[in-house]
Amino acid sequence: MKKRNAALDIFKIFLSIMVVTCHQFGKQDLIFNNNFDKWDSWFFNIFTVLITSPVPIFILISAYLAASSSKQNLNGFFKLGIDTFLYWIICVALVVILVSGLNIDISINKTLIFGGRDWWYLWSFLIIKAISPILVQGIKNLNKIVSSVGILFILVIRFAFIKSNNKELFDAGSIIGFLSVYLVGIWMTLYWKEQMKDKRVIKISLVVCCLLIVLPLIFKIMKYGIDVNISDLAGFDSPMTPIPVIFSIFAFILISNVYIESNKVTTLIAKTLLPVYLFHFAFEITMNQLVWSKVFRGTNSLALYELNFFIAIITWIITECFALVIIYPHEFMSKYLNKGLWATIAFVKNKYNKKSLAKN
Repeated sequence: MKKRNAALDIFKIFLSIMVVTCHQFGKQDLIFNNNFDKWDSWFFNIFTVLITSPVPIFILISAYLAASSSKQNLNGFFKLGIDTFLYWIICVALVVILVSGLNIDISINKTLIFGGRDWWYLWSFLIIKAISPILVQGIKNLNKIVSSVGILFILVIRFAFIKSNNKELFDAGSIIGFLSVYLVGIWMTLYWKEQMKDKRVIKISLVVCCLLIVLPLIFKIMKYGIDVNISDLAGFDSPMTPIPVIFSIFAFILISNVYIESNKVTTLIAKTLLPVYLFHFAFEITMNQLVWSKVFRGTNSLALYELNFFIAIITWIITECFALVIIYPHEFMSKYLNKGLWATIAFVKNKYNKKSLAKN
């Protein structure tokens, strides 16, 4: 049995914190009374590529795992569907409790229909997961030149024509963006796995990642001279624009070459990262409305605005504790619902085969 790579788990934990940080920096209007924009923050400028790249990196990792699997079937899709249903029930219950008990301003209707604020990722993932075996097999059947041209075309279409709205719902832009990066991950796994281990490729990847991390800081300094935020114009703060996607590809190459022996702590936390992503919005909104807006409202101190990162850490820890509480009951229910689903499918299939034999 192939050992679990803790390097991927540790990296995903870091990315999870960056996702929460990204969303927290978008709430300056609620907490700081529109005194600041996220681009005023030195922290956000310095780490903007790291803050906005987690989604495409998560997609690349998912594609890598799918393409590396020896079995290409719909088992993963059905499991994810059941997991999504159970998480949706928990999310609705949590939002109802927060709205009715603490008078938190969260839309129950939107939660009932689409789940939480950031659930576009899960719905897009569910759609891509359904066709993942077809995607993997399709790229295998095409030669690498033809498939790479097709993937590049989808990426260009996404970058040039589709504006994704990743707020409450999910749209065509989200799905096409997800699909394009997912295809890149499959292609790299199938056709470039050995090249990714090449020392020259690793060095180039390290240089590119460092350059893309430093660029926003340079643009922040330049803003004092030209009064234009190039990072903002270039879309550094959006996960599905060219710079974060390019950074994600080279960061994925780097992390795929790191191996750390797995341990129980990293494995356990890695299991909670999906619910952390799905539920952190509820705790973020609750803390912003009940605590942070009362502490920082109307402040003119940029130094206090930089505390958004530490606010995000607190939100992540609270959500992680919640995820640890629900993960085992969720796994228990998911396991037996999966067994029930496949038992039902087997029963129906057996009945159909008996009828077919009877007719013959």
